[in-house]
Amino acid sequence: MSDDLILPPEVRLDPRLGPHGGQYVILTCAICGREVRHPLPWYRARLKRGGEPKTCSTKCGREYRRRRREAVR
Repeated sequence: MSDDLILPPEVRLDPRLGPHGGQYVILTCAICGREVRHPLPWYRARLKRGGEPKTCSTKCGREYRRRRREAVR
């Protein structure tokens, strides 16, 4: 099922399974470099909606959006 999933460079499939056998992805934050673990179905749903997660927290998300706005100016 996850073999057909193409992940961006900052995201990789976690080799460890969850407590009930679920798969996870490890996301590297674009701002601070911290790695966070999310369930694969959650990540796929975010991709489907067009909102690919790029940050680890709300604080880093604000900084990411601020930098993007400044780059456009």
